[in-house]
Amino acid sequence: MEYATHKNPFKFGDPVEGEYYLARPGLSKIVHQFLDSKIHVVLLGPRRFGKTSFILDVLRHEEKKGKACLLIDIFNVTSHRDFLQQLLRALRSKQDWGAKLKKWFESAPRLRAKITLEVDPKTGQHSWGVSPDLAPEDVKEAIQDTIVALGEIGARVIIAIDEFQTIAELEDDGWLEATLRTQMQQIKNTSFLFSGSRRSVIHDMLNNASRPFYRSAQLIDFPTLGPEFTDWITKRFDGVGVACERGAIDELRREVQETPNYVQMACFHLVAQGTRTVDKRKIHEVLRTVVKQNAYAYQTLLNSLTQIQQRALRLAANNSEGIYAKDAIAKYEIPSGPTLASAIKALKQKQILDEGTAQGRVVFDDPLFSIWLKTEFPG
Repeated sequence: MEYATHKNPFKFGDPVEGEYYLARPGLSKIVHQFLDSKIHVVLLGPRRFGKTSFILDVLRHEEKKGKACLLIDIFNVTSHRDFLQQLLRALRSKQDWGAKLKKWFESAPRLRAKITLEVDPKTGQHSWGVSPDLAPEDVKEAIQDTIVALGEIGARVIIAIDEFQTIAELEDDGWLEATLRTQMQQIKNTSFLFSGSRRSVIHDMLNNASRPFYRSAQLIDFPTLGPEFTDWITKRFDGVGVACERGAIDELRREVQETPNYVQMACFHLVAQGTRTVDKRKIHEVLRTVVKQNAYAYQTLLNSLTQIQQRALRLAANNSEGIYAKDAIAKYEIPSGPTLASAIKALKQKQILDEGTAQGRVVFDDPLFSIWLKTEFPG
């Protein structure tokens, strides 16, 4: 196989920017208008769908307008201490805020007892830490004080929180959710931009009248990219001398449920393999290769589930719509509709499945897992 020696025009895995990022001007305009009007925004869409890349692009444009912007990633947060650590990690990334942060820190005696700030006298680089013996109540106070202080970083501030639904999944009786909502109301110069991937959780947070975030932000369903994405992909291939059928890219997009990260992943592999012509056959070949690389992880995950949950996944992979149809339930040897509903609920809690946009439809958190299931257990 001939491998490419030129620069690969595709990237995946991490958020993309610059030439590897396809702008969404229409969506950007709407989000900027909401933020300028101090209307908080929640972007809801599947994981790996480009939300973080989009948020980073929004924040770059807002910073050019003189606003102070901060992105906090809380995907793996499991406790208040974790949340505080991620908050401080985000602050560490803003080295150009050094002087402002130092001034703020020195004027906050209560915070100095809980958090450490070290500034390199030669470089001005700053680093943060949390006292290891900090009590749970002190951690809560530090979170509150730090969020309040962020509102003093600039005349206008935007705080973005990635994987926002995580705060609702902490076992803290809703303390962090309520605290963040209170701060949103009190910090008058700050707009919040959230992203989330768990549709059922986000909808409950925003539409349940008993929840702190009830109708507190503008919900935007993060849209799939239009035909311009296919145009962009084919042009990227053309730039490195690879002929590409438009229909092949449309096929790829359907197979990976319109997930930009996986589209770029497949295209990256095609270029890396030295492919000169991309057609539908090549698309299915590269998808088999990518899925095969993850086969052990998928088999391990499947083995950790009950038999009914395994059958429910096979049903969902081969019949994403109308999963409660009687013939489908019988075909996959599931005793009843309620039994299937119970299995689907458990798979959602495990973050393997999530609700689709239509009733009776589910989507896989990882579209490649769905492809693997269809390959191993064809309908």
